[in-house]
Amino acid sequence: MLETLKSLFNNPGRDAKRLNRDAPAIIDSATKSLPVDRVREIALMTLEKLGEVRTHLDEHTQSRDQVLYRFKQLHGEARRRMDQVGLTAYTLIIIDLRAQALGDRAEPARQAIDEFTGQWAHAVDGQQ
Repeated sequence: MLETLKSLFNNPGRDAKRLNRDAPAIIDSATKSLPVDRVREIALMTLEKLGEVRTHLDEHTQSRDQVLYRFKQLHGEARRRMDQVGLTAYTLIIIDLRAQALGDRAEPARQAIDEFTGQWAHAVDGQQ
């Protein structure tokens, strides 16, 4: 009985499917509804923060939950400030962290985020 209840709330396959659907949908929505300069800001912020997160997690593998919690806080703050750039970037970072924890099942979500940020990687150097 307890295992049945746990499976209702903790289903990695369902979570991966949702992340694989949400990441491209969020990216698509941002690219279609926001001006190019805002999309660039989202991509650069996501790229910068993901770089920091990945470096941190390489050194401290047991702190994934703490990092996820911190980005959820930042996401909430961005929502309260109505900061669309921060809200979207933090959402993509949270998706990436959750997808990383799920492994290969959620790889399409991570690939969508990497492709999105890769399209704007040239802008890090100030080029457009």
